Amino acid sequence: MTDDFTAAARRIHANPLGRLMHGQRELFHSNLIAWYFETLPEAADATFQPLTRAGTGRPRDVKREHGHLDLVLHWPEHASLVIENKVFSLPQRAQLAKYQSATATWQPEPALVLLSASTPDFDLGDWRYVSYGELAERILDALPATSSYEVETMRRYAALASDLHRLVSAVDVRSDDEPVWLSGTVLSSIDSSQMRAALQKARAQRVARLLNERIPGLAPPAKGDLSNSTPLVEILEDAKVDGRDVLLGWQFQGDQFRRAVVYRGRGIEGRTAESKQRREEVSRAHPEFFTFPGDHPQHHHGRKEFNHFAPAFVYQYVKTPTLTVGGLIEAAHAVHAQIRGLRD
Repeated sequence: MTDDFTAAARRIHANPLGRLMHGQRELFHSNLIAWYFETLPEAADATFQPLTRAGTGRPRDVKREHGHLDLVLHWPEHASLVIENKVFSLPQRAQLAKYQSATATWQPEPALVLLSASTPDFDLGDWRYVSYGELAERILDALPATSSYEVETMRRYAALASDLHRLVSAVDVRSDDEPVWLSGTVLSSIDSSQMRAALQKARAQRVARLLNERIPGLAPPAKGDLSNSTPLVEILEDAKVDGRDVLLGWQFQGDQFRRAVVYRGRGIEGRTAESKQRREEVSRAHPEFFTFPGDHPQHHHGRKEFNHFAPAFVYQYVKTPTLTVGGLIEAAHAVHAQIRGLRD
């Protein structure tokens, strides 16, 4: 993975469009595709019309950020094409259903395309998945054999889309034996801090997706994110213990595996010294909230008895710098089983 990843990262860094992409992500791609549609209409039609169907449509036009829709392409003799654009983030079933509902009254019914660097893990229904790699191929097949500024720009964009697909695909979880997080060697090949952050967050989301697959029925589901430039994944489950509503579970960020509780209710939530003391008193009365899975160190790290993220989050942690995906899944199963036993 490292060689291909590094090569794709270097090509993106050398591509001027790659520099322009940083920090804009979906909006950059939507704007570039809209420019393509307006500037090279014959090539754009050859790229996108096969994704829709013939029919009485609307005057040729492109709309960006139309309501909550990323892109809408219109043609006089074809149904409109709605494009939902996902670069680093994972497609969401509920979001696609919402966007489809927003077009339910359109006549004729539009074609729906999910443009994403990540393969969806659910039934798309009426949506059609197009990867960034496929988009690159479609553009290159449609471009004329000329070297105008517009054509060369789109050739560079096709190269960027292809390399971006390779880069994002590399953060997918392929084995339980992998480390949870991307290695420093891999990340050091990325020149842009924004790109590094986006890829780390993408990795966290994919680890969370795998946890949700392996432990069905989590409420709330596993979550992957980035906080303070460090990726994290967590499972915090609804529970009622001794009549108190809490979220119980764990969080893994960097090399810290945390057993955590999030308190709810007046008098215990807050940023005052009194509310903090109350959280510590309740936590001290419930050491089971902070029991680490058997394969982990059993004595928490740090000088403090409890660590806090105000206004409600309390945790203890151990360091697990070599934790693998499989090890994290085992730990998640163990904590999940324990929480089920603690519920009132």
